[in-house]
Amino acid sequence: MYMKPLRPGDLTEMYITFLDAFSDYPIPFKLTKEQFVRKFVQKLKLDFNLSVGAHNYDGSLAGFIFSAINYYEGKLMAYNGGTGVRPNSRGQRLTSQMYDYLFPLLVEKNIKACVLEVLTSNDRAIKAYERIGFEKTKYFKCFVLNKKMETFYAERGLHTIEIVNVKSPNWNLYERFCDYEPSFLDSKRMITDNLANETVVEARQDDICVGFAIYQPAFGRISQIGIDENKRRQGIGKALINYTLETSLQKKLTIINVNDDSDGTKRFFEHLGFENQIDQYEMILTL
Repeated sequence: MYMKPLRPGDLTEMYITFLDAFSDYPIPFKLTKEQFVRKFVQKLKLDFNLSVGAHNYDGSLAGFIFSAINYYEGKLMAYNGGTGVRPNSRGQRLTSQMYDYLFPLLVEKNIKACVLEVLTSNDRAIKAYERIGFEKTKYFKCFVLNKKMETFYAERGLHTIEIVNVKSPNWNLYERFCDYEPSFLDSKRMITDNLANETVVEARQDDICVGFAIYQPAFGRISQIGIDENKRRQGIGKALINYTLETSLQKKLTIINVNDDSDGTKRFFEHLGFENQIDQYEMILTL
């Protein structure tokens, strides 16, 4: 087995290896190659030079770490957007070997820390990351909505709300509407780099923005959503969720990594019928 950085020419092998590595994952991944590229190359902004593959000596890929580099919590960090090892290559501590290969490359690029998310139920992976040096830093809830919502205009008073598409986020305003800091993948910097695949809408009342949603129509995934604190419990959030659902290709919605400390946000999603699908730990290793 040998380690080397991944290359764009490896995409087909990466896709096949990804499907095999996650074939027994609790949440099934049913991605086409096009969706795989959109999710990891475009959305994640995968850095091939700092992503590593574990290769068998016949050249086939046995495992991988997909990395994205950006600022998070004031530091330049390497985000692990996916670690996978094929079932027939497990038990060799390949994740540890790949990180041993990767750490010097990250230090050379002046990257200060590594961050990842892992299912709270995945004890084997958590122990592996802790052996490497990662520590738990946050507890996240992930939600899914499978039902079709009724038209928001039926809600009393919502005839005064207009949902408007905008070209770019008004971050100074939106940050005041949110109850928690987003995780790495849905941070301001990552969304800004991926605007081509995100839709940004605002809920306006008398031409004043009172809420917003940023989402990926191709996947039905909400990246961020927030409501003016003084305008909550008036149906504005429901209007945004309904619009997001109706304009997404996937007729279900997901939102990942809601901070467990944000009780108001959790109640908001639960009230609208979202179900807590999985929980994750954020883990960080300082280099």
